[in-house]
Amino acid sequence: MKIKALRQFSHYHLGTVDQDEVRNVPDAVGRALVGMDLAEEMGGGTDKSKPVDQAAKPAPKRRGRAAS
Repeated sequence: MKIKALRQFSHYHLGTVDQDEVRNVPDAVGRALVGMDLAEEMGGGTDKSKPVDQAAKPAPKRRGRAAS
């Protein structure tokens, strides 16, 4: 999730975040900060809650010798 800080604050994992700073944060942290009115959600962030179509991704190729 991408957030924009509405004011300066400190966070245990993020450290100091300045006012108007835009940052990618884990979804749970972003939702909590938005809920406390410390930040607002910005568009264009990575949204891990959306399902990924596994059929669209090719299977990884195996290299090297097989383990025995």
